[in-house]
Amino acid sequence: MTERKIEILSPAGSYPAFEAALKAGADAVYVGGAKFGARAYADNFTEEELIQAIREAHFYGRKIYLTVNTLLKESEIDDLYGYLAPFYENGLDAVIVQDTGVLEYINTYFPGLDIHASTQMTITGSCGSEFAEAQGITRVVPARELSLKEIREIRAQTDLEIECFVHGALCYCYSGQCLLSSMIGGRSGNRGQCAQPCRLPYTFNGDKKYFLSPKDICTLEIIPDLIEAGIDSFKIEGRMKKPEYVAGVTSLYRKYTDMYLKYGRKGFHVLPEDRQMLMDLYNRGGSSSGYYKTRNGREMMSLERPNHAGVPALKVQYQKGREVHAAVLTDLNTGDVIEITGGKDNYTLGSAVKKGGTITFLVRKHIRLQKGMILNRIRNESLLKFIDDHIIGKKLQRSMTGELTLRIGSPAVLQVTSGGISCRTISHEPVQAAQNRPMDSARICAQIKKTGNSEFYFDHLDIEMDENIFLPVQQLNLLRRSAMDMLKEKILSRYERTPGTEPQKPKENTVHNNSVGSESVAVRLSVYAETPVQLKAVADWIARTEIPPVRLYAGTDILAAAGRENGAEISDLFHRIKEKKVEIISALPHIFRSSEYANMEHILNGSESIHADGVLIRNLEEFQFLKKRGFDKKIILDHNLYVFNRYAKRFWNKLGVSEFTAPLELNSEELACLGLSDCELEIYGRAPVMVSAQCLFKTSGRCRRDYGLSGITDRCGSIYPVKAYCDSCYNVIHNDRPLCLAGEAPEIRLMNPRYLRIRFTTEAAGETAEVLKMMESAFCSTAKADQPEEEYLQSRYTEGHFRRGIL
Repeated sequence: MTERKIEILSPAGSYPAFEAALKAGADAVYVGGAKFGARAYADNFTEEELIQAIREAHFYGRKIYLTVNTLLKESEIDDLYGYLAPFYENGLDAVIVQDTGVLEYINTYFPGLDIHASTQMTITGSCGSEFAEAQGITRVVPARELSLKEIREIRAQTDLEIECFVHGALCYCYSGQCLLSSMIGGRSGNRGQCAQPCRLPYTFNGDKKYFLSPKDICTLEIIPDLIEAGIDSFKIEGRMKKPEYVAGVTSLYRKYTDMYLKYGRKGFHVLPEDRQMLMDLYNRGGSSSGYYKTRNGREMMSLERPNHAGVPALKVQYQKGREVHAAVLTDLNTGDVIEITGGKDNYTLGSAVKKGGTITFLVRKHIRLQKGMILNRIRNESLLKFIDDHIIGKKLQRSMTGELTLRIGSPAVLQVTSGGISCRTISHEPVQAAQNRPMDSARICAQIKKTGNSEFYFDHLDIEMDENIFLPVQQLNLLRRSAMDMLKEKILSRYERTPGTEPQKPKENTVHNNSVGSESVAVRLSVYAETPVQLKAVADWIARTEIPPVRLYAGTDILAAAGRENGAEISDLFHRIKEKKVEIISALPHIFRSSEYANMEHILNGSESIHADGVLIRNLEEFQFLKKRGFDKKIILDHNLYVFNRYAKRFWNKLGVSEFTAPLELNSEELACLGLSDCELEIYGRAPVMVSAQCLFKTSGRCRRDYGLSGITDRCGSIYPVKAYCDSCYNVIHNDRPLCLAGEAPEIRLMNPRYLRIRFTTEAAGETAEVLKMMESAFCSTAKADQPEEEYLQSRYTEGHFRRGIL
C-alpha cells in the first residue's frame, strides 16, 4: 500500500540477543558497550564483540546504535575518544546520547557520526526537538509520555527522524528525571545502575500497593496510528531480556508493521494467539498502550504486582489435602510452569493438557488454594522452543548472484554480486581440456553453490563454458571461497571511516576551572521559595539579616499566584526584597509540553509582574521556547539539566548560558574537579527524586485539581512528600529528608561556588525561618558556637552525595 519504511529497532544486552534480533527481522539493534551505557547490569558487549556485531549487522544490511546515554564525570570524559574510536572506524551507525557534554564531544571529534537524542534528554515536544535538531542531532527519542498529537507536532516542525518506544517496560518517572534509586542506595539511573525502587510496594492514602510500577506497554493494535503520526522507528525496550524475548517480540512487530504497510488499515488485524504470545513472554498484570492516547491513569499501573504475571492457565476446583484439582483454561505444554503462591512453590507440568481438560497436582502442606482461584502460567515452554527452533535457530545468509566463465587455457573467472557490489576472482590454475570424463554444467553449478553455513547463498548463477573441460573440484571450492571473502570485505569497506584527530588531554595541574582555593571568598547566598508562605518567611528574614542573599528564586506556585487574587500581596513582598538589592529569578516548570503553552504564558506574565531579572530552566523545551520568544534576560540551568563535565559547560556557553546548578549526584572531589566558579551549589533542599506524568492522587482516587501535597511511604517507614502540579499535570516526589550541608561549611567555602542555594519546597513558615537561621549561622558566621550539632544534622537531614557520590 505504501513505500514508506518503518524501522524495527530491537534491544540486545548480549551477542545471542543481537543475533536473535537480526533473525527475527530487526532493521537495527541498539546495544551497550563496556562503558557509558544505561544498562550497566546487562551482559553488554566487549570491544571485540561490538566490532563483530557492527560488521555482521552491516553485512546483512542492518544498523547498530550504541548507547552512550549516561552522564560522564569530568574524570571520564577524556576516555571517550579511545572508547568510541574503534567503533567509529568500523562504521558504527549512531550513538544514543543523554549528556550534552557527550553531544559536544562527538560533534567535535567524530564527524559524520549520527547522534540520537536519548529519551533521557526528556524532550517533550516540538520545541525540544527543534533545539536538538539545531545542535546536530539527527534523531529524537522523545519522552515516552508523549501523545500521538505531540508526536505529530514534532513531525510537522522538524526534519528529525522520530524513534518511539512501542513495547516493554515503562518508567514511572520521566526518563532522565529520576534520582530515587540514586538517593536511596547510590545506584544512579543516570549512570545505568537503577535498582528499580519503583517496583517496590508503597503506602499512599492508607493503601499499600505498587503505586510506582506501570504496566509494560504493548502497541501492536495501534501500529497504524503510530505510523500515521509520523514515527520512523519502533523501539522495543528490553536490553536486560533474554534472546527468546527479543526474538519473539521483534518478529511480531515486524509482522504487523509489514502487514499495515502492505494492506493498510482494512487488511490490518492482530490475531489473538499473537497477542497472547506477547503476554506469555512478559507482562505485569496485563499491558497498556502507554501514553499515546492517555495522559495518565490507574489503568496504566500494575498496582498488585511488579513482575511477570503470565497468563491465566488454571481455575481451582477444589483441594483435598495436598492434592489440587483444577480446570485448564488454555492449552498447556510439557515443561510449562504454573505459579502457585508467587514464591518458589511453582508447579512444572510433566505432560501436555488441552484447554477444557482437568489437571491434578500436589502442593506443599502449608499451601491452601481456594475454589475459583486463577493460577497463571509464567513460563510457556512450547512457545520458547518454537522461538528457538524457528527464529533463533534459523540460518542467516545474504543472497548473491554469480557469473562463472570457464575457457580452456585460461583461469576460471567467477564474478559475484550482492546489493549492487561486485567483485571478480580467478582460479590459480587454468581450465584444462578433459582427458577422460569432462565436467558438465550441472555438476559445476552444484559445486559452486555449496556455500554451506557461510554468510552467502546463490540466488542465481550463470555459467559460460567451453565443451570438454576439466578443473579440479578443489580449485572450484577455492574460487568460491575467495569470491565470497572478497565480496564480504568489499561490502563492509563501504562503512569504514578514517579516525579523526584525538583531542589533547588537559594537564593535571590545570584541571578544568578548578575553583578550590586555599582561602575562601565571601559567601554569596541564594534562596529558592516555592510557595507564597515560604516567600513571606524569606522576606521577613531578608528584612532583619545583616547578610541578605544576592538572589531569590520564585517557584511556579508563587508565579502562578502573582496573577491571581493575592497578586498584590506577592508584589509587595517582592518590592521589599528588591529594596535589598536582591536579584529575582523565576523558576519555570519541571516539565513543559505543548498542551501547557497557556500555563507557561501565565507563568511568564507572573514573572514580568514581579520584574524578574531572569529564569531558571529545567528542560530543553523551555530554552527553545524562550529563544523563539526573543527572551533576552539571564538563563540559568537547574541541576537536572546535568552539567557533569567541561564539555557540557562548553556546549551551553556557546548558546549564551554561563550559569549552572551543580549536579546533586557528584561528591565533593568530583565537584571540585568540575569547578564551581560558574555553578550554584545547593546546600539545603529536599531533592525532587521523581517527576512523573502519572498522578498519585488520581491513581488512588480521582483527579481533583487541588494542587495537593501528601506523602508516599516506603517499606522502611520513610515518607517521601508528593506535590501535584495540576496546571502542568505532573507530580513531583521529593526525597524523604532534605539535603543539609551545614556541617560541611568550611570545605564548601574553600570550593568557592558562585552561589550557595537554600531551596525550600514543602517547608511551612516556621521551618523555613528555622532553616534560614541555621544556614546563615553555618555559612556566614565564624563563631564555632553557632555551628549546628552534628548529631542534630544527622537525625533530620542527609548530606546526599556530597561524601559518597555515585559509581
